[in-house]
Amino acid sequence: MKESPQDVVTAPYGTWSSPLSAAEVAAGAAPIFEAKFRGDHVYYSTKIPEENSRTGLVRTSLSHPGPGERILPDPFNIRSAVHEYGGGAWALDPDSEVVCFVNAADQRVWQIVPGRAPHPLTRDTSGLVRYGDLHMTPWGLLCVREDCRSTARERAIVLITRHGTTRVLSRQAHFMAWPRLSPDGRLLSFIGWEHPNMPWDATSLWVIDLHGANPGHVCAVLHGTDASLLQPEFTSATTLRLSSDHAGHWSLYSLDLAEALAPADGHRQEREFAASDLVPVLDTGAEIGGPLWQLGAQWHLGDGDEIWAHSQSDRAALVRVRTPAADAAGEGEAPADAGAPLTAIAAAGSIELHDIGRTHVLLTLKSPESSGALIAVDRVSGALREIAVERLDAHDEYYSRPHTRRLGGVPVVIHPPHNPRFVALDRERPPYVVVAHGGPTGQATADMSARMSYFASRGIGVMEVNYGGSTGFGRAWRERLRGRWGIVDVDDIVIAVRALVAEGLADPKRIAISGGSAGGWTALSALASSDVFACGTSYFGVTDLMRFLVDTHDFEKHYVDGLVGPWPDAAEELVARSPIHRTTEISVPVAVMQGDRDPIVPPNQAQQFVDMLRLSGVEYIYRLYKGESHGFVRTETIIDSLESEFGFYVDVFGIPRTRRHR
Repeated sequence: MKESPQDVVTAPYGTWSSPLSAAEVAAGAAPIFEAKFRGDHVYYSTKIPEENSRTGLVRTSLSHPGPGERILPDPFNIRSAVHEYGGGAWALDPDSEVVCFVNAADQRVWQIVPGRAPHPLTRDTSGLVRYGDLHMTPWGLLCVREDCRSTARERAIVLITRHGTTRVLSRQAHFMAWPRLSPDGRLLSFIGWEHPNMPWDATSLWVIDLHGANPGHVCAVLHGTDASLLQPEFTSATTLRLSSDHAGHWSLYSLDLAEALAPADGHRQEREFAASDLVPVLDTGAEIGGPLWQLGAQWHLGDGDEIWAHSQSDRAALVRVRTPAADAAGEGEAPADAGAPLTAIAAAGSIELHDIGRTHVLLTLKSPESSGALIAVDRVSGALREIAVERLDAHDEYYSRPHTRRLGGVPVVIHPPHNPRFVALDRERPPYVVVAHGGPTGQATADMSARMSYFASRGIGVMEVNYGGSTGFGRAWRERLRGRWGIVDVDDIVIAVRALVAEGLADPKRIAISGGSAGGWTALSALASSDVFACGTSYFGVTDLMRFLVDTHDFEKHYVDGLVGPWPDAAEELVARSPIHRTTEISVPVAVMQGDRDPIVPPNQAQQFVDMLRLSGVEYIYRLYKGESHGFVRTETIIDSLESEFGFYVDVFGIPRTRRHR
């Protein structure tokens, strides 16, 4: 070891000391989930690490943003459990100070006025009746209700009045999302889908006439047989704007419903639309849409003058297009023609749209230079105003700045080793952790990350791989995984790793693979299928597909049908590809991290897998965390799992602990 005159230390990769501790990674994380305008006020939901990581509600000001005030008292915790993943768990009443929210403990809808105590709006069912996708209308709170009081989940679109009475509007589909009422309250639109489809496979658009001659009549439907239809929004009493990927990637379209409301020969009939009836509104060449894992997601916002959209590929872009004014009859926004000015307002790693107000658009933005902030964008100038930040770190200079590229034709995000106080030994190549994202329809984006920088600042690089099946790259890339889960994902990752090594960017003998949930499955499958990894880590990963089919929840009950094949037709493949039956093919150490309250990948999968590792003579470490579900949230769990994972790599890579500079 030697020191230069600038006090920069030359030391082996993996031994670098860093002030970016696991405690800082855990305690500093306060992700912003949803945000909305109310006049000059900005409300946003965020995790409160010091209060058992509950999700609280904060109010601040658009004109004078600051720390804000917490609206929701402890122990209230905003979280919907619909589909287990939740989403859309609170809404503002535009005509009063009332905030409606779903409380995690009982899944009831509650009301609160800032400065007063919350009170329930729905009755207590011990959490067996859940609500999500909350959307406030002049007629009450519109939401998706999920009734779990019987073995068969029952879902409905319901309208809850300010007095707590509930009106069922539709039970048209097994799964439903994005309920919206037309401006005059006559039409209800929503997206629905059935098993075995997932919402990125095929969804249908339903339109219900609530006030016609036959109230509750289905007046229009657009079946997305080979298309995923997302986020329908009314732009007039008879016009919808929605996203569809029937042309190969998610783009915006308009649908005129007027014909569905006109009686044919005096008799009202259901009008069945086709994709050819969709009129193009905005196509960026990238994706204006994504996987609907959580309800309430938004990829486009607008009014009569302009559309704001989140366009995603390797990088995210916030784009604005001005639409021709609606005609005098008020038939809604017209599609932007080919010459309409499309303005790129901001580029980032990832974007989440939240709300559009009279003067600003509200969104969360992450980039290679920023780990996340709530931003208000001026609708005239495009200027960005920071409202709140997701992290309060004191060590930004230790964060790795990620970049995107293609390795062997596979999109990747690389977080290179970075520490301002250290440089590596001459000709030494760094160890790497290769991360398989979850989903498997997720996407790795070029966001500055405390978790990735925890490794990178200690001299271990991180590469995230957007293997076939990932979203953000069009329907064809996503469907490469159909029927080939555990094959295409593994092949793409191995191709990317070998390309990284061929360029001299990584030490081929010190490469680990890590993943959570579906990414855990891919990590374990890669350990069994290839020889490029020195070890691997699975966070609540799927290990046994047959067990998964029995134990998992309704939303993903048939997910594996498209990824591998349906039972019993694909029974042989379901068994053969499961990592629990391939432990004899694994010859390197494995780390397994699991929560004991996980309803999606129950802990019995992890326990039985490590039992098989032991019988096969495979070295492993196993951490079972009490009170944790599918995705760790408790500070102490994040600290222990992160430190355990890093220590695991140090031991396997042979990094001398005595030379680590703490």
